[in-house]
Amino acid sequence: MTTCPDCGTIRIKKYGKRKNKRGVFQKFRCKNCHRQFIDDNFLWMQTTKEVVSTAVRLKTKSSMSAETVMEEIEKIYGIKRCPSLVFVWIGKYSEMFEVISNMLLYGITKRLHMDHTELSINGEKAYFWGVLCPHTRLVVGWHLSMSKEFENAKEVLRKAKNNFPIGYELKEIVTDGEQSFPRAIWEVFDHSVKHYRYKGFVDKKNNNTIETLWNFTNFIPKFRSYEQAKKFFTIWIALYNIKRSKQLTESYEVYKITNTIKIWT
Repeated sequence: MTTCPDCGTIRIKKYGKRKNKRGVFQKFRCKNCHRQFIDDNFLWMQTTKEVVSTAVRLKTKSSMSAETVMEEIEKIYGIKRCPSLVFVWIGKYSEMFEVISNMLLYGITKRLHMDHTELSINGEKAYFWGVLCPHTRLVVGWHLSMSKEFENAKEVLRKAKNNFPIGYELKEIVTDGEQSFPRAIWEVFDHSVKHYRYKGFVDKKNNNTIETLWNFTNFIPKFRSYEQAKKFFTIWIALYNIKRSKQLTESYEVYKITNTIKIWT
């Protein structure tokens, strides 16, 4: 949940401690812009960042009630808080999660996959649209709508485009047979991006990766409003991309260490 206040990236590392009259705080250093900072969002909180983060995860990634969430927090951390605080924390830090879910994504391939899945909001059909990188499995862009209209296909592509890093050039988007997809791709990217319609599961460019991602809809809570669903997915995508980025970073560090050992031996 900690991001750089200058560039907004989650690529940060711990950088010592800072002591003042209010106590001892963890310092961070950004790997992108090298800014040193402390996590100001939690300076005046009586509850630690780890507790808030855990509570938000439990509430947004499961169908637990606020009371049950706080019972789990008491078991894990040994502190007791009012159940209504869960909704305060979700509302207070939703903007932070939105910044994280809209950050620039580095390392994505020049071929992306696009699809949508159906879900329910207050008994009505709704659609979650996503653009996914097949290599990193990062969600490059997403959009929630109450219909499958052509404009919604364009909107998820525009949101994905906003997350492209500087210098990135998309070459191809793989989709299924949805009729609105080719036109949406051409209108957003002005024919500079090739559209590829995969030919089944045996096709090497199939949409298996993004189809697998849709399995998470089997575990989402029941939504009573569009705003509730949008807030849930904002937090879910942010946490998902943070987890994937951390896994990719750890894998890269292991790769560097392994190669170094091979060179020296």
